[in-house]
Amino acid sequence: MYRKYSDEELVALLKQGKDRAFDELYFRYRDELVRFVYQRMKSIPISEEIVQEVFTTIWERRKTLIIQKKFSAYMYTSVRYVTLDYIRANMVNDQYIKEVLDRNSSLEESNNTTEESIYHDELQEALDKATSLLPKKSKEVFILSRFKQYSNKEIAEELNVSHETVKYHISYALKFMRLYLGEFN
Repeated sequence: MYRKYSDEELVALLKQGKDRAFDELYFRYRDELVRFVYQRMKSIPISEEIVQEVFTTIWERRKTLIIQKKFSAYMYTSVRYVTLDYIRANMVNDQYIKEVLDRNSSLEESNNTTEESIYHDELQEALDKATSLLPKKSKEVFILSRFKQYSNKEIAEELNVSHETVKYHISYALKFMRLYLGEFN
């Protein structure tokens, strides 16, 4: 029924609370937006997550939504910004974990004061605990990546999984570590 409507007409219907208009927009743009994000992220699950986040925001803001250009341009711009935010957030996560691990090894090499020693022991204990709480696959991937310095390709070969699976588990582990080790920041 809604297939014959233009994007602008569907947006107007969406503002009136017509959920089928939203469904039509979703099915009209979802796959091409996932492909668009995939070009940058090289991960289907992450690409789908980003596109879903944009559509969720549109649904939540449907009554106050203001689109001053074509809906397709609005969607591509929105998806691009969410993708960049995702990349920035994961770079921060990755840098944070690296700093914790680097701080950990530099503390081992220096002549520690009592305070540094206590901090180091607490950090090591928290790092070990956080690692042990990860799901099995994520733990394996994280240990190979961060402790044994394997490349993603080497991890994929070692564990007989896809490169995308490795990236997913690293991303998951880094998010988890950031939350768990937050007090050490």
